[in-house]
Amino acid sequence: MSNADSKENKFINYWDSVINLWLNKKVQEVNGKGRNAKRPLDNKKESYYKDNDIDVLIEKDQLCWFDNDQLNKLLCPIHMPEPYWGDPDNCSIVVVDYNPAGGKDMNPHTYRGNGKYPENTMIDYVNTVSYSKLAKDFPILKAKKELEKDERWWLRSYGGRQWWRGKIEWMLHLIQPDSEPLKEWPKNVSLPFAIELCGWHSPNWPDNTQAIDDNDNLKESIRKWFVNPLLKSIEESTSKMAVCIGAQFKPSILEKYFDNGNINVTKDIANYLPIVKTEGVEYIETANYKYRIKITNDNEASTVLGVSINKKGKEKETTRYYRVYNVIENGKNHIILNTFAPGSNHHPAKEFWEFEKELLRVIKENFN
Repeated sequence: MSNADSKENKFINYWDSVINLWLNKKVQEVNGKGRNAKRPLDNKKESYYKDNDIDVLIEKDQLCWFDNDQLNKLLCPIHMPEPYWGDPDNCSIVVVDYNPAGGKDMNPHTYRGNGKYPENTMIDYVNTVSYSKLAKDFPILKAKKELEKDERWWLRSYGGRQWWRGKIEWMLHLIQPDSEPLKEWPKNVSLPFAIELCGWHSPNWPDNTQAIDDNDNLKESIRKWFVNPLLKSIEESTSKMAVCIGAQFKPSILEKYFDNGNINVTKDIANYLPIVKTEGVEYIETANYKYRIKITNDNEASTVLGVSINKKGKEKETTRYYRVYNVIENGKNHIILNTFAPGSNHHPAKEFWEFEKELLRVIKENFN
């Protein structure tokens, strides 16, 4: 699909309208009118503003995130949402996130305030232009020197930029596992597309898991503005795959919104891996590493693949976990690779990449 076609992407247009409404810009009505969401000001940190509270208009499909008492305490309606980065119609791989961190204090890039936005900030640019113009070419992946030539040069000071740039090598490894990963995104490889389950900021994002799992009112909105665009972007991606980091992407959450029954194919995938059993212990041996493999059930009785390795200088093994999901819709496979480590939302260290290469090979040979 061409870049021209992507201008008609409903997901992109929808979020431009949601954010324009939130910014109090004059826009065409989308899905009916929303209603106001208020959050009292913290006088110690936000005394700069004279108003007693900040009043923003939330589009009606997004209101379900704030109608729940537990979620309303966790999510922040007065920081500009960041529902995605990249182009869903022209991408190499899809990265699924839970929701953007932040939502604390007065971050000038996202803070709604009283409608007077500092120059050279994300929110000022979006207010003047649009969120899609900010986000579709994933500018926060650019190197500092390249970004200096961009009209959005001020993104150098955006905190999320370093977080995303730290994942460049790993994302390229997933896209081209037989190539040496690069530290900068190559011009001949399509950029990734990143999509958030919830587009609104939260300083306490790990605490959202149970609140989301318990809230049935979210289902329609999540299906429409997360599941459908996610599956479509996987189809459009060159890798035909999405990846997500974090134990919170558990089967019960995904199956609830995908309406596909059991999507966990980890056990099927494991049957194709070159696992060798020695003295009752299962291993996968690659050129440089020997991985101990343990296929177990998590606390939901759902299959998870534990991969352990002895790192140099470490007495204890380091373990990561992997789950492979396949959402079959309209006769098409939609692969989602989930990985996590206890107490961390970071991507896997390089010591695990040779195992991931084997995993990706098996996925490609059997599910693409």
